[in-house]
Amino acid sequence: MSVFAQWIKKSTHRYQPLTRLTAPSRSVHALAISNDGQVLACGGTGGVKLWDINSWTELACSSHHHESRGTVSCAGWVSTRPTAAETLCYGTGLGYVIFLRQSLIDKCFQEICTRRLGSGFKITCISWDSTSSDVNMRIAVGMRDKIVQVLILNANSQLQSVFSVRLDNTVPKSVVFADNRDIYVFGLYDGNFIKLGAEDSAVVREFSCKSVIGHAAVNQKRGLFIVDNATDSFTLYCLENEGGEPIWTFMTAVPSLSVPKQVAFGEEGKVVTGGSDNGSVYVFDRKTGELLDTLHHADGGLVQTIATRDTNSRCTIASAWPALGRGNTMIKLWVYDYAPRKTSKTPSSDPWSLWRVLMVLTQVAILLSMSVLLVVNYKDGFFSEAVGWSVDQVHQYTTPITRAKAADEFTRCAIDKYLNTEGRKEGHPNNDIVMLCELAGKLMELAIEASGDLDEDERQEEAVNNIV
Repeated sequence: MSVFAQWIKKSTHRYQPLTRLTAPSRSVHALAISNDGQVLACGGTGGVKLWDINSWTELACSSHHHESRGTVSCAGWVSTRPTAAETLCYGTGLGYVIFLRQSLIDKCFQEICTRRLGSGFKITCISWDSTSSDVNMRIAVGMRDKIVQVLILNANSQLQSVFSVRLDNTVPKSVVFADNRDIYVFGLYDGNFIKLGAEDSAVVREFSCKSVIGHAAVNQKRGLFIVDNATDSFTLYCLENEGGEPIWTFMTAVPSLSVPKQVAFGEEGKVVTGGSDNGSVYVFDRKTGELLDTLHHADGGLVQTIATRDTNSRCTIASAWPALGRGNTMIKLWVYDYAPRKTSKTPSSDPWSLWRVLMVLTQVAILLSMSVLLVVNYKDGFFSEAVGWSVDQVHQYTTPITRAKAADEFTRCAIDKYLNTEGRKEGHPNNDIVMLCELAGKLMELAIEASGDLDEDERQEEAVNNIV
């Protein structure tokens, strides 16, 4: 494929590739992007690995006991407030729950708490309560032996049990806290959706999704959840719909085999994403069901593990593809800016930066439009005045402030010369010129405000010009 064809293909995609990483693991079962969007956590047969997303470098981690604790099966980030240090919580196939937190001294992620729960069955899912305080971080854990536990990580990094309940026929595949601390539980094989009480673990509500739940994700703000039915679609439901009827079904390609695939919301709940068994990641519009993008992870194979994160109006999608044989696992990241991102107002010092080029072009366009309009309407005597004025002022076009000053003087000259009572032709309207002048003035004010302070050399040059 030619470079031009590759560029055309890339430009048609909603999400653009950010980077590709490799993990020394035969398979990855958990991906998690930190709440601030800075760190990617990956867990699988090779333990847990962490990367800085901006620099694409691996971060130091003190957790190196995956052989005795089992394969990492699920992971999630805990952060009680924006300024607090983020904590990674992950579970393993032998029932261990482990907490990692970044040290402020050496920036290494260190274990702060480790415990084996119950009889040591596989931890299938983990979730944290976003309403928790710094002192007591509340988490919910689902286990392969049908047990759901709620725990608190206290200020001394010790785990305390709130309650533990064994479900009748449901193996929890996903658990999520509600806003009132109730717990949503999604069953793996029976397709059950269960809501447990926050304090007594009593079943508040239960219905069947009428399909196997390969994975589930919840959007609390919109009151929705999405499930993977482990076949050819993802299904959208309402959290408080008593009838349990689906809202929408997002059809994917027919799979070669039925396996669970992770799903997630993105872009503040506006899109639904999910994996596949054909090397792709699907991105659907939540409202219309339209397939917005198909992200190419590999030419084929199972893309079972995904994660999303919205930060500063940017949605990041991560996906993992299991390694063949003894190779490394490939992880890909894509990004999409679904709204204008907040950027610094300080312009670049590069004289050919995009900001400076656009500012100069804007000023030239304003002067040119003024000139054309005046030539069309007042061509008698205009050329001699304009040429004389330009020769006197051209040497001043050196800084943003002097360019703005020159444009302002040009505007005043045009108004005084051609819009006063003596110089204006009888019956000729001047509203369009006045409006254009006002627009030019406003644009110049915005350009000066955005340009920031001049450096010392520019200030000295401006002072010399003023004296001359």
